[in-house]
Amino acid sequence: MKEDERERVIRQFIEEIRAAEESNDYSEINRKSIENRLGWYEKNKDKLKLEGSDVRKAYTLLIREFMKLKPEEAPIVYEDERKIVWHSYNWCPVLEACKRAGFDTRKVCKKGWEKSVQLLIEKINPKLRFTRNYNKIRPYTEYCEEIIELTE
Repeated sequence: MKEDERERVIRQFIEEIRAAEESNDYSEINRKSIENRLGWYEKNKDKLKLEGSDVRKAYTLLIREFMKLKPEEAPIVYEDERKIVWHSYNWCPVLEACKRAGFDTRKVCKKGWEKSVQLLIEKINPKLRFTRNYNKIRPYTEYCEEIIELTE
């Protein structure tokens, strides 16, 4: 993404987050994020190359296919058949918007963007759960720790 496009996205997110904070209603952010992720999935599902356990497939779907991140931007720090944990270091417009406007990423990311990730990974398996470790999230730490687990 070019610098001017990044800047436009950051400004847009600042406006959207500010409106959500003022109304205490993140439904519009959720709606747009869900529409974006699930629309992308429907358009691309037939050409996805996903291998491994369901948690590995979900990670690949989210990080490599949808977000187009390089391995070093979201390295896996733990993986077994039921759980995968990674640290996100990538450029993030939500993080940049929060830093500039003084919003708390622990609140904003949970309320505005977690549900869309959850719905995307459920396309792999409805028993998968996405979470973040909100004790390890930028800008409070150097990375965001994110987890996908297979639940019972």
